[in-house]
Formats: sequence, structure tokens, C-alpha cells
Amino acid sequence: MREFRFLATIIFLFCCSAQAEDALRCVSVGQGDRSQTLNNTCDFDVEVLWCHDRSDTGYKRSLCGSNGRYYQKQAVLSPGQVKENQFSLPFNSTIVFAACGGSYYSIREMDSGGGYLCQ
Repeated sequence: MREFRFLATIIFLFCCSAQAEDALRCVSVGQGDRSQTLNNTCDFDVEVLWCHDRSDTGYKRSLCGSNGRYYQKQAVLSPGQVKENQFSLPFNSTIVFAACGGSYYSIREMDSGGGYLCQ
């Protein structure tokens, strides 16, 4: 009986945490016509938080570490979806992102340096 409870607990933890996993492997940064892109390469929805390091005029609203938090933008990407935006994903910048499987509020920022947990 004890073994059954242990096995049932393991199965429960595995099934209930499957969508709340880190999904960095599912997101790639690419190049679009007007900007860099974020691409969901997995077969499930992925919530992405991101920011960049370009501080020129017009790009500051997405600058990492500004406005009291590290990541500045948020989206849920469907399987195969490509996100492109010339201001939040500008050329000539480094894109930093967090990604978790699931919908909105799957990611919890942990500190002002980009640390996060998938919920």
C-alpha cells in the first residue's frame, strides 16, 4: 500500500507540473523584416517575458531592468507562432527572455536580475 501511495504521488506531481515547466528550449530568437523575432518551436503554448539592452530614444520602454522590474514585455506564443515588433525586439540589441509552458501568469519573476520560476 505504501508503494502505491508513493507511485500515485509521483504520477500526480509529474502530470500536474508538465505545463509549468521551463520552456527556454522552445523559444528561439530570429531575424524578421522589421525586427528580431521570438519563435515558439514547441507544440504547446509558451508564455514569454523579454527585454533588450538598446537604450536609444524610442526603445527605452523595453529596456531590461527599468520601471522596477527586469523583464518589460509579455506574450503567450501558440505553437509555431512568431512574435515581431520593431520597438520591443529591435535590431542591434541583445534580447533576454524567460519562457514557461502555459498561458499568462505561468512565470514569476524572482529578482531584479532576470531570475524567474515557472508556476
